[in-house]
Amino acid sequence: MYRLFVLAAVLFCSSLANSASAESIRLTIYDDGLSCPAGCDAHVVFHPTLNGTEFAHDPGTTTKPFAKCTPGQTCQICLESGGEQCLEVMYRGGGPAPKTFDLTPRFYQSACARTPSQSRLAMKCQELKKAASGLEGRRNCIAEPDHAACKDMIKAATARRTEDRVEFERCLAQGEKNYNMGKPIEQQRSLKCAYEQKGTGGPNTKGTTWRRLLPGVCRDGTYVGRDGLDCCSGITLADGPLGRECNSFYPNPGN
Repeated sequence: MYRLFVLAAVLFCSSLANSASAESIRLTIYDDGLSCPAGCDAHVVFHPTLNGTEFAHDPGTTTKPFAKCTPGQTCQICLESGGEQCLEVMYRGGGPAPKTFDLTPRFYQSACARTPSQSRLAMKCQELKKAASGLEGRRNCIAEPDHAACKDMIKAATARRTEDRVEFERCLAQGEKNYNMGKPIEQQRSLKCAYEQKGTGGPNTKGTTWRRLLPGVCRDGTYVGRDGLDCCSGITLADGPLGRECNSFYPNPGN
């Protein structure tokens, strides 16, 4: 009996050690408007250093050497080392910082409609749903643009988007360097014409500043958020976690 107890304890400790040493990939959500590939359909983007590794590879290769995922094709991503918590998802190219899977609102909208079998993804869904619960009972002006409480706000946001879209398209046509030439830095664009050149975002509580996403880059039916961090889509699962970024598009019914 004692030997069985010792064996069980050893196995339990071994399991804890393996779990503690397992490497995991961070899950994030993004929508940067027209810069988001394929109309921001359900997909993943990640840093090139992940491609062709145990964490992200062509579904046809299950052992090393792993073949790289191809943009526009299905990719197998694993949320934990050792081939654990894997799923297949459309791959659209490079994106965020290393060791991060950046997935779109449409992906989470589909994946979180049920409880995912991958525990890390299930936890992310719960996190997003909890954040989205803060919008419950509020008016969704992106979904109801003609409502009396929304008309003026959406009209103004649409005008800003339309006006800036002209500049965004002009920048793309001329090329960033030519477009920016001779303009004051406040009017210059960066990062494929989608962001401002001079960062006016922030600082946040950590003192971080950033370049704002510009309004013309958001797709029709979506609008840049308060701090230029993302496009607000009317999908509460995506807008809720952005907090104050999208709250203005969700006024209280009494307002």
